[in-house]
Amino acid sequence: MEKNVHTTEQEEEARQERRRKNRRFNAVLYAVSACLILFGIFIILRDQTDLFNRNTGVVPDAPFPPDVTIETPVPAATANSRPAEPTKPPPPDETPAPSQGAESAPVSVFFEGHGISVAVIPVGVNDKGEMDTIPRHDIAGWYMYGPAPAQDGNCIIAGHNRYHGQKGLFAVLHKGLKVGERVCVTTEDGKDHFYTVESIENYRYDAVPESVMAPGGERRLTLITCMGDFDYDAQMSLTRVVAVCKPID
Repeated sequence: MEKNVHTTEQEEEARQERRRKNRRFNAVLYAVSACLILFGIFIILRDQTDLFNRNTGVVPDAPFPPDVTIETPVPAATANSRPAEPTKPPPPDETPAPSQGAESAPVSVFFEGHGISVAVIPVGVNDKGEMDTIPRHDIAGWYMYGPAPAQDGNCIIAGHNRYHGQKGLFAVLHKGLKVGERVCVTTEDGKDHFYTVESIENYRYDAVPESVMAPGGERRLTLITCMGDFDYDAQMSLTRVVAVCKPID
């Protein structure tokens, strides 16, 4: 009788120990699951929101001037225009070198209605003959072989919509920016150059009007980013978002 009682007590202790182990295992499993869920939420928020993005540029010191009426139309594509990639400007040897000093190069672009300020650094062309890009989600590139903001012609600045899974600051071009809103480009000499957004167009990467990357013409600012999922066959996003801005004099 005593042996049976002793055996029963041992079995009960063994069952309780198994239950304790199961509870510990379940607690660890729940903790790991919660961490994975939180990590997934973090990845989604980082990719889709500005919560983890910090401005890298500067906010202009001077207030935006009032808008003025601009009568000169923005250069538009014609029926005979030959499509060209927006990231493929004229080769540097065919484009006069910028005559401005280094102090007039753009260092920051600020989107007034969105509180987004993006640092800008000069870029040239890559080994494919295309306008180079900055390997950062939060920094944009200015095409250094084209005009600077103070010069006549087309000042081109391009930034990432998304880079390495992180939402780019230039995503504002298709996630909030509207025609009529204003932007400011600050140059190295400390001057602020103000613009009004005149048009925002989406193009397939191989069907962009030549005027988008043309360096000449009237003074204007062209902002470019990508849109859509990455196409691994083409090794790029297939849509380009192009915002053309006219100066506020």
